[in-house]
Amino acid sequence: MPLMHKSSLGSADQIEFNSARTVNGKARPVLVAIFLVPLCCVGQRIISLAQTAQQHHPPESTTEYIRALEDPGRDSWQQPDLVVQDLGLHEGDEIADLGAGSGYFTVRLAREVGPAGKVYAVDVDPQMLSYIEQRAQKEKLDNIQTILADPNDPKLGSESVDLIFVCDVLHHIQDRGKYYPKLFRALRFGGRLVNVDFQKRELPIGPPVEMKIDKKECIKEIKAGGFGFRREFEFLKYQYFLVFEKQE
Repeated sequence: MPLMHKSSLGSADQIEFNSARTVNGKARPVLVAIFLVPLCCVGQRIISLAQTAQQHHPPESTTEYIRALEDPGRDSWQQPDLVVQDLGLHEGDEIADLGAGSGYFTVRLAREVGPAGKVYAVDVDPQMLSYIEQRAQKEKLDNIQTILADPNDPKLGSESVDLIFVCDVLHHIQDRGKYYPKLFRALRFGGRLVNVDFQKRELPIGPPVEMKIDKKECIKEIKAGGFGFRREFEFLKYQYFLVFEKQE
């Protein structure tokens, strides 16, 4: 959150959302998006906005939700730069950031793949996508394209990306068994699906335990979708970090 949000765009309260889908001043049709929005706050006061952002329902406003996702305290447990580093991306790679939210990972991925690469910021919330577009302009990242998705369809083209990155999102998808094949089709041969999600235990942040996906169950589900399990990174305090590969 600190590295590239409020510092470049000002406070969330000052953000204005454009109804038209534009990037770098050019109008274009809305493409697609998926969720990262269903997190949140339940009635009682939450200790920090960072925690609020990881609950089951979204905060009352988009600006509040963006502020939560960009809370400086998130970096300490999310370790976004280390996560991106371990993805082993290359110049020119094309990435889908599924459930992009405020672009917390989107901008980091865009810098990693460089001008020759492309990052598709996929989300179901059009206001979040407007925020990402403004942010991309502000940070001069011409390789970000937003996609407005459907809750049951990421709206990614067939064999269109080298890697699909998913962080704290899969536990919100209702029928994952039908969703994984759509991710499989979107990946090129040898492409990777990366899932970072909350460990299924009591944590100071994140959704209720009953909503979380157990790591073993996650691996089983994704393998059933045709993917091969490749490896796990174990440095995150509250999340598992799994890498899968498309197999023919």
